[in-house]
Amino acid sequence: MFSKRILAAAVFCLLPLIAAAQETSPGGITVDSSPPGAEVSLIGVVTLNGLTPVTFAQGLEGHFRVECRKIGYETYKTSVFLQSDKAVNLTVHLRTKTAFKGAARSLLIPGWGQSYSGQKTKGTFFTLLAVGAISSFFIADAKFNDKEDNYNSRLNLYNSATQYNEKQILYEQLKAARQEAYDAETIRRITIGATIAVWSINLIDMIFFFPEERSSMVVNTIGFKPDLNQGGGQIVLSHRF
Repeated sequence: MFSKRILAAAVFCLLPLIAAAQETSPGGITVDSSPPGAEVSLIGVVTLNGLTPVTFAQGLEGHFRVECRKIGYETYKTSVFLQSDKAVNLTVHLRTKTAFKGAARSLLIPGWGQSYSGQKTKGTFFTLLAVGAISSFFIADAKFNDKEDNYNSRLNLYNSATQYNEKQILYEQLKAARQEAYDAETIRRITIGATIAVWSINLIDMIFFFPEERSSMVVNTIGFKPDLNQGGGQIVLSHRF
């Protein structure tokens, strides 16, 4: 009976030491960024989020995907393998989004630059406009080719006719075919102009209306300690004023 009391007292005394050892466990990952204040997503068996500099501490094991985002900067993505007994420090240098990079994308595909700059709705709008303009051109071009072939066919028949009455009838048909080909060519030129206009407006919008970062939030430290057994965890934020 006495030995059981001694054992219970020893366990009771060791509990704070065990808890302290767990608190100082070297495992987890710390993500910092330049500039700070970027949104970090740690995606794996669990998904955790925070703002740099952020520490996701203890209990994390396996392959995780790290995504780092900040308004006005390109998204950074990488993957890490975490072990409970090893600390990982990741420093991310975010690259600034620029109007030049956006314009280069919009020059290739209308709307791509807008999507790159974070204007998803506008980017989709320009892309749909470009698809519509190009589709209209191909339809108009196919119709013009048909009308041109019909005109050339009528012209050959007219040139090969020997009778005056026959030529008179064929001339009326030739004139109608020529007008149809002319109208089809006019529509085709309009679709070409519309396609060029969509590309140009999209490019001008990207160069002169490129969005700039208007605000930022910097948090000095964010700590997250997940409890994978019970669920949930603790979030600790601190800011130095």
